[in-house]
Amino acid sequence: MTAAGRFPTQLAHTLKTHNGPVNAVTFSGGPGAYILTGSSDRTVHLSRAIPSSNASATETTSPIQKYEAHGYSVLDIAVASDNSRFASVGGDRQVFLWDVEQGITVRRWGGHNARVEAVQFAGEEDGVVVSGSADTTINLWDGRSNSYKPIQTLSEAGDTVSSLHVHMPTYSIASGSYDGRVRVYDIRMGRTTVDVLGHPITSVRCSADGNALLTSTLDSRIRMLDRDDGKLLKAFGHEDSAKHTFAVGKKPAPYRNTELRIRSVFAKADAVVLSGSESNKDDICDQAHAFAWDVLSGEVLAAIPAGEKVKAVSCVAWNENGKCWASGCSDGTIKIYR
Repeated sequence: MTAAGRFPTQLAHTLKTHNGPVNAVTFSGGPGAYILTGSSDRTVHLSRAIPSSNASATETTSPIQKYEAHGYSVLDIAVASDNSRFASVGGDRQVFLWDVEQGITVRRWGGHNARVEAVQFAGEEDGVVVSGSADTTINLWDGRSNSYKPIQTLSEAGDTVSSLHVHMPTYSIASGSYDGRVRVYDIRMGRTTVDVLGHPITSVRCSADGNALLTSTLDSRIRMLDRDDGKLLKAFGHEDSAKHTFAVGKKPAPYRNTELRIRSVFAKADAVVLSGSESNKDDICDQAHAFAWDVLSGEVLAAIPAGEKVKAVSCVAWNENGKCWASGCSDGTIKIYR
């Protein structure tokens, strides 16, 4: 069996700390012992990823810490590599920079004119914060300066910038937009490459080596593209995948993403593609699943049901050091598997 084939599907921890749909989930840096989650309930929560008790399928109802400053839904979170700060964005049109330990915002940048959908750290020692907005712009902010103006604004997108991924080894920023285009900004060379996918893009991630781009679009497809020439390397979730799909549960389910912003990531050292999905809105009994595909074969490794009547698994995160992963669901729960 390949490394990708041994994908973890055992539910280890369920977080029931939020009062609204979960839109963002990310592990802390290093061993990833903690998890930060953002919700439509306007809060960010810090929780332990795997509880200290050895009991299986533990539930937690109170976070270690709540971060409350947002007046609208929290849509994305990024954690600095040293775990001392994190950034959060959402419907406020602002970018919040937090001190983790003190639980307070140390910066609030307000240069966007619409909701902010994506945020990432960049630069030496994560000194730059990058944000993407429904106002079609990407802003770069200096986290060490007292200036409230962006260092740079990238305004090539023709619609909402829904997703960002900073790849520091290649000094680049990958962005996905509802205009159906993936843009990669080479900051050193001052060059932008564009790939046209023809459907609104809800997620973009770079592989660890920076050679591949993983994109999710609202045609129920996840595509892996060659970053240099835009060539399609592999597609996941397309019609043929239904033949291979199996569920860790009672019935198989096709991958579906046609309406909501669903995040996808690489997992297991880029050997696996991991994504959430939507339920079938025409079937009131249907539930959303999290899916894992083998990168090389394209076959489904697992389809994990999110729970009765859960309509979407909107975000997923993989913890390489802990060999576990998390999913954020529309019912307000976060489930961690190992």
